Amino acid sequence: MKTSDLIELSIQSLKRGGVRSVLSVLGIVIGIASVILILSITEAGKSFIISQVQSAGSDLLFLENGSPSEVQKTPDAFTKQVLTDQDYRSLKKQTWITSIAPVNVDMDSVTAQGQVVNGTVVGTNEGITKAFNINIAQGVFFSEDDAVSHRRTVVLGGSVAKKLFGSDSAVGHMVDIGGQKFRVTATMQIAGTRFLQNVDDFVYIPYTTEMDVYAKTRYMEFIIQPNIARNEAIDRAKAIVRDNHKISDPKDDDFRIMTQEDAVKIVDQVTGSLSIFLAAVAGISLVVGGIGIMNIMFVTVTERTKEIGIRKSLGARTGSIMRQFLIESVFLTTIGGVIGTSLGVLLTWIAIQIILQYQTGWVFTLSTTGIALGVGFSTAVGIIFGYAPAKRAASVSPIEALRYE
Repeated sequence: MKTSDLIELSIQSLKRGGVRSVLSVLGIVIGIASVILILSITEAGKSFIISQVQSAGSDLLFLENGSPSEVQKTPDAFTKQVLTDQDYRSLKKQTWITSIAPVNVDMDSVTAQGQVVNGTVVGTNEGITKAFNINIAQGVFFSEDDAVSHRRTVVLGGSVAKKLFGSDSAVGHMVDIGGQKFRVTATMQIAGTRFLQNVDDFVYIPYTTEMDVYAKTRYMEFIIQPNIARNEAIDRAKAIVRDNHKISDPKDDDFRIMTQEDAVKIVDQVTGSLSIFLAAVAGISLVVGGIGIMNIMFVTVTERTKEIGIRKSLGARTGSIMRQFLIESVFLTTIGGVIGTSLGVLLTWIAIQIILQYQTGWVFTLSTTGIALGVGFSTAVGIIFGYAPAKRAASVSPIEALRYE
């Protein structure tokens, strides 16, 4: 019998199955849609994170607390703080460094004109604007002299300034941060997210003032912009900090220097492992769906035993019987694959739209790997789980089949 005839018989058989055929492919549909949704969202998230990392200057170095072996350990809050003011002064006077921004971060409320805003207080200097690639909207960023004098000056992020002062200029006004009065010297332009943080909710104060207000003696990190080759700058910075920390063996480093490429590598590793794990979990539903189809096919073989006997008595070959039931199984999973793929694409689009309501910068991305895996796996499921029922149907004796009631 021709393959086209077998396909036609399979379609007719599935139509007779009706609801049972629909229910049998439901597991395949859910499994494939889940795989595509998970891998696509993970890929979109990876692209978003990488774009955030690359929003900073590619020549920046991030000198952070913690040894290189701790680079993937979390949370960073438990990393021993070792970066001191001596490290900052030693690096700041280097001619091969264009700018260096010390950074400390605290969460606090900012109050002005009866309005209260929860903001991120960043103790730093003007070098931070290069790292976050943001510009001043009004006023002048506080100077290094302000830091040396421990002045209570503040620069407001675009969102904070708008919430506190509306359309009025905030420059020259006083705000309250951590129980201390600060004079606004500038406001920043709206910039959105940088490094997965909404910089419009930042308020910047001199690093010395931040250490006074929040009783700190160490820095979270230094953001360095060198004017020499990156690798040479890294080696020089490490040598200076090791000398300050009395470290003779690089294995004993209590600090690390990160680059943009390092951050991208970490993102690749984390999202790659996460994708594999989540896809494996979603793949379980594909296996369950395959088992369901196998069971349905076994029931179908039992119900159609007499039909098989009649076909065999009329000369149908064993191979034709087996191909028919195998085609039915593959046809079911293929239909499930098509529906599951379409559903996965739709759910991915909906998920991205929901995410965009809370976080800008995400782009609708489809995982071609997820689609290929879903469609390919669905076909494989049809063949693997359809083989046993098809073989059973093909092995039925014509005489026993005709006698079956």
